[in-house]
Amino acid sequence: MHFGSLKVVVADVVNPTKSAIDTVFRPLANAYHGIANYPSDQREIAQLKSKLGAIERSHFEDLGALHALTQLSRVTRLPFATTLASIPAEVIQMTPSNLQLTFVIDRGSANGVVVGNPVVGGAGLAGRVVQTTPSTATVLMVTDPTSTVGVRIPKSGQVGAAVGQGTGESLTINLVVPGTHIRRGAVLVTSGLQGELFPPGIPAVRVTQVSNPSGDLQESIRAVPLVDYAALQYVAVLKWTPGVGS
Repeated sequence: MHFGSLKVVVADVVNPTKSAIDTVFRPLANAYHGIANYPSDQREIAQLKSKLGAIERSHFEDLGALHALTQLSRVTRLPFATTLASIPAEVIQMTPSNLQLTFVIDRGSANGVVVGNPVVGGAGLAGRVVQTTPSTATVLMVTDPTSTVGVRIPKSGQVGAAVGQGTGESLTINLVVPGTHIRRGAVLVTSGLQGELFPPGIPAVRVTQVSNPSGDLQESIRAVPLVDYAALQYVAVLKWTPGVGS
């Protein structure tokens, strides 16, 4: 037999045997490798998890800083109440309870804040100051059941009263005569009528529901504040007091 042909025959005999041996022993070899390197693999996985956690924390910190910067920028450049002086402040305590819906800011009487001053976020009205200390002030939210905000309806010019209903509840808009043109999504601004608690023209609430039950003497309107209290971080105290003005 020619030598070349002999190699082919030997290969034909040996290769199946070799493949069978590989099939049997390769998983064992892999298992051994896995067992031998298990501690180092676990350390590497732990390190990777730690790095991933640090990256995620940094990402959320960056998002938080960007959100805070955006809010601060908005309250220092308010598109409304532009003729009124204002005092930027940070919300340092948000503790609404069943008794009263309030939050606390880090500016007080020593900074010129007085009871009655309106407080706004970048989107609109947040509330009014009801108590001060030299370094802090307590702000009553417009959603508090004791809060009433005089509002003006766009286009019609009619006025109504936005009354707070408590935690998680929409405000009701009272005193709007039946047939008044008003649509869902409309933004109502403070009316600023004589004797009102707020100056005119501040965006206050957004209408979420309108209906006119038959026989009722007023429109049934629900609305929500324009500010998001859960995310409120910076506000501006407007230098305006009821009955006095700016």
